[in-house]
Amino acid sequence: MHKLNFLGIQSEHGLIFKAATYTLFANSEEAGIELALSSINEQSKSFLISQDPERFSVKSDKWPQLKKAQLFALDTSFFIENSTQFISQTIEELSYYSGFRGAHLIIHFSEDLANHFEAKLIKKLLHKTQSITERYNISLIFLFTGKTAQQKAPTFLAHSKLIDGVAHLNSHLMNHNLYFDFWRSDKGVVSQVSYQLFFEQPVSAELNVQNEANAEPVYQNLEQVFISKELLPSETKLPPHYLICDDNQSVAEHARENKAATVVLCASHDVKKTELAALCYELRNVCGPWLKIVIKNKDGVLRHHDECVFLTLGVNLILHTTTDISRLMSQVQALQGVKFVRTLPKDYKAVLAHAKGVEAKGYLTPNSFVDAVKLQREASLSTGISGVLVILDLIKGVEPIDALRLFSVKRNGDIFTANQSQVLLYLHACRENDVDNAIERLFRLAISEFFAAHSIFSQDLYIEQVCRELKHADDNKELEDFSMQLLESTVEQVPLAMSTSGRTAVVNDINRFPSRQPCKAHPLKFLENN
Repeated sequence: MHKLNFLGIQSEHGLIFKAATYTLFANSEEAGIELALSSINEQSKSFLISQDPERFSVKSDKWPQLKKAQLFALDTSFFIENSTQFISQTIEELSYYSGFRGAHLIIHFSEDLANHFEAKLIKKLLHKTQSITERYNISLIFLFTGKTAQQKAPTFLAHSKLIDGVAHLNSHLMNHNLYFDFWRSDKGVVSQVSYQLFFEQPVSAELNVQNEANAEPVYQNLEQVFISKELLPSETKLPPHYLICDDNQSVAEHARENKAATVVLCASHDVKKTELAALCYELRNVCGPWLKIVIKNKDGVLRHHDECVFLTLGVNLILHTTTDISRLMSQVQALQGVKFVRTLPKDYKAVLAHAKGVEAKGYLTPNSFVDAVKLQREASLSTGISGVLVILDLIKGVEPIDALRLFSVKRNGDIFTANQSQVLLYLHACRENDVDNAIERLFRLAISEFFAAHSIFSQDLYIEQVCRELKHADDNKELEDFSMQLLESTVEQVPLAMSTSGRTAVVNDINRFPSRQPCKAHPLKFLENN
């Protein structure tokens, strides 16, 4: 028997029976794939169909039972043209494979295909799968992934007599909540049960228990505000429900006794970010969802990267350096009665560790670049820190090494590599709107002099596809390693050398243009003929 094999899921939850059909929905394709893979075991034959089966196969190290499964590619055009007959024709073809009877089958539909599932198609599909699963005694899972795919769940739930279970997985940052709409078991039907999943090895789950203490609003001390005095200009007039505290620790002490109040903490050069993050996490854990936590970025020390971390750890609002006291009071008033509904991570230290990403910067070989991007994307998924992959197309005739020499990277996580005709640049903690400004800072000349165009990718699906293509090309020895050439051309490795020959002087310094001294005027001297 198969099941959603997470340590901690109770025996009557997540069991998968033969001659049964189940539907899983996941807003994150990455998390949805792992959820489906947990249902595979080594005792029975498993078949898997997807538009991109390689997205499953690359996880065989984490899910070794996948190595015994048979993977097939789903033809998108074939599905669109034959959607009503798709399941019948697919099962008929699979029936010729040894071990299909009594097997476990997973069919994955990504977001673009999920949009083709209209109500009539779903009804026909479920009627056919009911008879097919009984005929071949198979267990069948439909996996729908993507942000809009979950919109199809109500239609499947409307045909609950034709299906044995519906569950959806909501992923946000490091939090993955699996919710069973209904799920048939040997003891009856389970419904409205949820678990928090953890995909670190070993994969595990925790049953979510409704805390009735937080079920209703808490109005006690709702308007009370505790604010650090470091944020207030001298002689600031405040309403009577504002209490000025000496520092962040003093603010926190008052918050622990007033769990529905608002606290305004200070982020400055004198405050360690890790200590402030730990304090925010502890306040949210201890005080619950009705405490409003606001951080004022006093000295501009918090960047996009830091803001994402603090929001993940329970902060409601982060105010900009230029926010004056009147605007601060308006923002605080807007938060009154607001409940923090995001799931808090299990361990704040894990969030801080993920947020670091990679320490590499500058040029990396294609293989190292792919590995680093993967780690950066994991950090992005865990903390909400955005990152983008930029592909710059070289102008015809420009060699990759000439463009690579003109990049100057100072920030960890900003990495680049190249193929025969493109430079690939990954910018960590960068939004799409900031890409043009970032490239201008990283490249020493106008990019139009070296690149014909550039494309920006921020979605994991496309970034992963680009990385796979780059890795395949590198494995096939199609790409060049420019490490030595870049090392030889750096200012540190090649000192400025002047060579003169006749009336010419050559400056051998690729990274810096020669400075020109002002010319000195000399009077002209006329020579008289003898």
